Amino acid sequence: MRSIISIVLLLMIGLGVSSAQYVVLNGVVGQSVAFPDAVKKSGSLTHQGDGPQTIGDVTDGQLRDFTEGRVHWNSATGLFSISGLKKEDSGMYELVHNDGRSKQYQYQLNVGGAHPLTIFSIVNCVLIGCAVLAYLGYLGYRFIKKNGDDETSDLQNEAPGHVSCRI
Repeated sequence: MRSIISIVLLLMIGLGVSSAQYVVLNGVVGQSVAFPDAVKKSGSLTHQGDGPQTIGDVTDGQLRDFTEGRVHWNSATGLFSISGLKKEDSGMYELVHNDGRSKQYQYQLNVGGAHPLTIFSIVNCVLIGCAVLAYLGYLGYRFIKKNGDDETSDLQNEAPGHVSCRI
């Protein structure tokens, strides 16, 4: 019985070590993306595209960028980021930090264009919000008109619907 438990434990440990775990990051063409794990003094960021290619390397707190200024490293937070994203930036990335013990992190970066529904939803939200404000303004106008007194007499002659939306 002990041997069966030992074998099961060894298999579970083996499966845990062999399974590749990675974080999925989503970006938009032209925008930036930050990798969530920090490199404080020493480490690198590698793109696993057509073969491993180091795109950023930090040694003794100094960044060497191999992407013509698109890879950044924030010395305060230790986070790598890529700016001016392109579709070809999509793929697997590996971040290695050597601060004390060496540790590796895997990321799958997906870069796409701005989704038209996102823009449509924002415009709809603004328009709906504006319509609600206009309606509330109208209700306020009617309330003042109906229950007007001397303190609100300057508002009584205002026409409703003075709320405008600019997009």
